[in-house]
Amino acid sequence: AGGGDMQALAQSKGCLGCHGIDNKIVGPAYKDVAAKYAGDAGAAEMLAAKVKNGGSGTWGEVPMPPNAAVSDEDIKKLVNWVLSL
Repeated sequence: AGGGDMQALAQSKGCLGCHGIDNKIVGPAYKDVAAKYAGDAGAAEMLAAKVKNGGSGTWGEVPMPPNAAVSDEDIKKLVNWVLSL
């Protein structure tokens, strides 16, 4: 899927309410996430689990809510897209 398709998927799943591609909103900017985990072989799996189950403490005090309604396939696509930025 192309970048525009992935941005539309992120919008449809509510991701862009808290994350910008280039700028922090509530959660970190996607480009900052990509930079933080560049070259980390386990990053995609770890981030997919964080998207699915939620988490906190990595980027400050505001927790990431769980996203159980988003399919594992969509989470994988979104995480790989974020890491490619």
